[in-house]
Amino acid sequence: MADELDLNPQDLAPGGRLDEAPGAEGDALGLPGGAADVAHVAEDVRGLLCDLVDLVMPGLTPYESALYLLLLRMSFLRDNSDTVRIGKKRVLERLGRSSRAAAGISFAQVTEVFRSLELKGCIVVGDTTREGTLYQVLAPREVPFVVEKLASSFSTDDEHFTNPEKRLSLFARDDWTCQYCGERVTHENATLDHYVPQSRGGSHVKENLRTCCGACAAIKSGKSFEEAAPLILKNMHERRQRRVE
Repeated sequence: MADELDLNPQDLAPGGRLDEAPGAEGDALGLPGGAADVAHVAEDVRGLLCDLVDLVMPGLTPYESALYLLLLRMSFLRDNSDTVRIGKKRVLERLGRSSRAAAGISFAQVTEVFRSLELKGCIVVGDTTREGTLYQVLAPREVPFVVEKLASSFSTDDEHFTNPEKRLSLFARDDWTCQYCGERVTHENATLDHYVPQSRGGSHVKENLRTCCGACAAIKSGKSFEEAAPLILKNMHERRQRRVE
């Protein structure tokens, strides 16, 4: 993985998460004030990696962490996109070898790790073509279990989002079923979604919270139900197709 993370600040540019890189014309950065731009980019990358290590990795297995980092490298850290299309054969070539075995990670293991990342809401799996499968990669602070972890630091007695006992009561209320796709959820992948997003004024009251699987939570993040519904339906169809195959 080491060469995968050989980042050159001149290949990246500041803004938002990370804007498009400057063109090849001109001097080192192609823009005036290049030193300040490089410093800004370095700070963005530092923040992303700190969030990865501090917030995401504690909730992932080593292989899940390695694959999530690879996908971040090929999306956000490459061209400021949140999507990447890649085949599992290429992933096998890039993930390296297991520390416990001479052989590298198997195709079946890669498939299972992708499935785990989807269940935990780190990625959304899209269509598959000859060039590979399309994956939407959520930034560390958009991953559902990270959102919950950050919200827990602002927990109050009169809300249901972060109180463990009240969360369980809501899962039971919804019969441990995702209220968007109808899939059964477990303690491992159940989360609560704000029907009216927090960014649009939604609160932690029980009437605004829905039991949700990790995949649907990743899709709906920050969207209204009406905005997310077509994407959820598409993902439901794709998940069912993969089970048939």
